[in-house]
Amino acid sequence: LGSREDRGVWGGAMVRVMGMSGADAPEKMEAVGRLNRFPMPGRIPVASFLVTLSVLLLDSTCFLPHPVSAHAGAPPPPDVAALKSGPEALVGLPSSQVRKNYHTRLKAWSERATTYRRNLSLAEVDLLPLTRLRAYEFAAADPAAAVAAAPPRLAVCALAEASVQEREAARVEARLQGSAGLHAVLILRDLWVYGSLNPFTLEAMMRQRRSKLKADNGGTEPTDEEVCLALVDSSTRSNPAWDKAAEEHQQVGYALETAQLYLVPVFGITFLGYMIQVLRSFRSCCGPSSSKCSKD
Repeated sequence: LGSREDRGVWGGAMVRVMGMSGADAPEKMEAVGRLNRFPMPGRIPVASFLVTLSVLLLDSTCFLPHPVSAHAGAPPPPDVAALKSGPEALVGLPSSQVRKNYHTRLKAWSERATTYRRNLSLAEVDLLPLTRLRAYEFAAADPAAAVAAAPPRLAVCALAEASVQEREAARVEARLQGSAGLHAVLILRDLWVYGSLNPFTLEAMMRQRRSKLKADNGGTEPTDEEVCLALVDSSTRSNPAWDKAAEEHQQVGYALETAQLYLVPVFGITFLGYMIQVLRSFRSCCGPSSSKCSKD
């Protein structure tokens, strides 16, 4: 496919079909000449199409693995910690259902965080011992990072850490319920926007929130307590743009929605493969070492 002999046979067939008699013969010859300059799709575009189509089929049938696994969220209340079991895995859900589940989890944490905000003594009892335990375990595994692993000194900051963990766990859980391809794209988006593959740590979120509060306050440096309270408030809000996009696809099933997501990549990658074939064919035909340029 795509060889000069094949193009000659194809062009000859087109000549016979179109006919070369009459006053329009020169125009037809020129059209056939232009057609012969572009080869039939060869191995590169066909392979590109088959690979991307295979990925689409694997993803739409929930056989494509996700790039990351589920994250641990906020620690459960002490009275139900022993009874808590992992949620049943949900996969192959359309974005509208994924977003609904995400909102349900954020709402549950919002109610619990509100209780802790009204009673920081309860947050100190429930959350501070757990954050200290995690910090000491981390420091024991990596002594050089012992300073960075220091536990929060304020109960409200322990609540902020739990809020960040729960928001990140809810985000990953929601992505695991949908398309694996979209999950990978969203990770790349996080890398582009935040410049990190793990941008939702407590330290990173505090720096970001501190900078925003400082700008809003006319350059006044906020306290740690103010930053932590702002993190708690923001951890229970979802992205309005993603909510709107999910609402627009409420009547679309998972398989069809996934196929729509892959439509542009499949044909885009196939077209890119075809253009690579055309360029290679042009270089082999009309390169500096070729003597066929004058004939073409």
